[in-house]
Amino acid sequence: MPKIRIDPEEKYPRPYWPKELKDEGFVGDLTIINDAMTATILHPKATLEQVKRSLELVLRDIDLRIEREKSGSEKSQS
Repeated sequence: MPKIRIDPEEKYPRPYWPKELKDEGFVGDLTIINDAMTATILHPKATLEQVKRSLELVLRDIDLRIEREKSGSEKSQS
C-alpha cells in the first residue's frame, strides 16, 4: 500500500509522492475529497461514478481488515 509522506517540520511541506501513484496517472492537479479523518485523491480521468465504485471496494477491503484484526486479537487472547 503506497504511503504519502509529509515532513511536518518543513515550513512549506512538500509531499513525497510514491512512484506507484505516479505510474498509475496520479499526476498534475489532483482533486481531494476529505473530512476530518480521511482523504480521497481522485484520479484526474476518473468519473464520479468510477470514484464511487472504487470507494465501495475500499470499504469492503477495510471491513475485511477489521475482521482480520478481530480474529487475530481473539486468537492472541486464547
